[in-house]
Amino acid sequence: MTGDRRAILRDQFLSSLKKSSALMGILNVTPDSFSDGGRHFEAAAAVARAKTMVAEGAAIVDVGGESTRPGHTPVTEDEELRRIVPVLEALQREVDAPVSVDTSKAAVAREAARLGASVINDVWGLRRDPGMADAVAETASAVVVMHNRESVDAAIDILDDVERAFERSLSIAARAGVAFGRILLDPGVGFGKTPEQNYACIWNLGRFRRFGCPILVGLSRKSFIGRIVGDQRLVGTLAADVIALVRGASVLRVHDVMENRVALDMVNALSPSAEPPPPVEPGRDGRASVVFALGGNVGDKAGTLRRALHALGSEPGIELTAVSRLYRTAPWGKTDQDWFVNACALARIDLAPAALLDRAKALEVELGRQPGERWGPRVIDIDIIAYDDVALAAPRLKLPHPELFNRAFVLVPLAEIAPERVIGGRRVGEAAANLGPEASDVVPLD
Repeated sequence: MTGDRRAILRDQFLSSLKKSSALMGILNVTPDSFSDGGRHFEAAAAVARAKTMVAEGAAIVDVGGESTRPGHTPVTEDEELRRIVPVLEALQREVDAPVSVDTSKAAVAREAARLGASVINDVWGLRRDPGMADAVAETASAVVVMHNRESVDAAIDILDDVERAFERSLSIAARAGVAFGRILLDPGVGFGKTPEQNYACIWNLGRFRRFGCPILVGLSRKSFIGRIVGDQRLVGTLAADVIALVRGASVLRVHDVMENRVALDMVNALSPSAEPPPPVEPGRDGRASVVFALGGNVGDKAGTLRRALHALGSEPGIELTAVSRLYRTAPWGKTDQDWFVNACALARIDLAPAALLDRAKALEVELGRQPGERWGPRVIDIDIIAYDDVALAAPRLKLPHPELFNRAFVLVPLAEIAPERVIGGRRVGEAAANLGPEASDVVPLD
């Protein structure tokens, strides 16, 4: 599968979630998964099952080479690859649908992406393997970030725990340069939770909508369902999945695609009659909300920009929360130079504007920026575009940035991650939609 085809399938899947919910078909190529272990262990059987699931209505197939059931035996990276590589090689030839790989190993994620996987499904939410976020960013994969716990604790507020974990994972993703629009969140029903905590996560899925990411849930045939309905796990799964859809799920991860397709069709048919949900306000913790614009056109442009994001998000008092895709852009101000790579990032900040500017400029120097002509070539720019609703006209820093709405290379990536944000009395998304021909010079890099 070519990189272009992989990207097309990734973007088609993500775009479809803006219109309606979808099914992710489970394809375990393991001998010990809790429900279907060993059934599709051979590549031929796995591919046949994938074809069936797509025909039955699965929008994406999720391939897993290591069981994550309670009490599972971990496998090595080599063994996991031995199980999934033949399947991925066959799927990219024989199945015209996006593929996800269920893994928490960065090396496996990279190889899976090379073999055509569009999505990495990490049950440890980018927090187990320190290289996973970089692997996702550098392969331009979409990613499912799941909540998980090493052990069950009945005393905790599980919804608060899930939210805090999502915040940590989203910050890790942003520092690595993972595009916010390619992230899905999974509350991890059945992972490190009591049955009652599982129920709370399902019933309160709407609480996680404030993060602005599609929500994936995997309830299929799990033990907490059997605890309620005994051996009628399929019927129990369908009931739970319908509740999850109504409560805000965008993707259902399922074994029984055909039956869940019927349930999904029913929800889709009925949902247009529902009242629109109330707007979900993002959480506020007293810190300032800041917009950064980053760009450069010297050396390893994309690599330097990702290093800048990592350095910025690692600074005390700066927590990155979302990053746009990387964009190839035409030079501005001085046109006889190489093209740029640009991106925008959102952050929560404890620093005052002047102190933040000092840190941004220091990071530019640390990353190799040298003094040069205005608008000329540079290794990296880190500009502060907006700081809450602060209006500032100091010699070193003007807020909001006075040229924001004249610079497509900033406005287009910002509109990707904050279309509803109002800056200087103008809504970012509307301003981006009204850009002229200069918008055509701003093209996603991956």
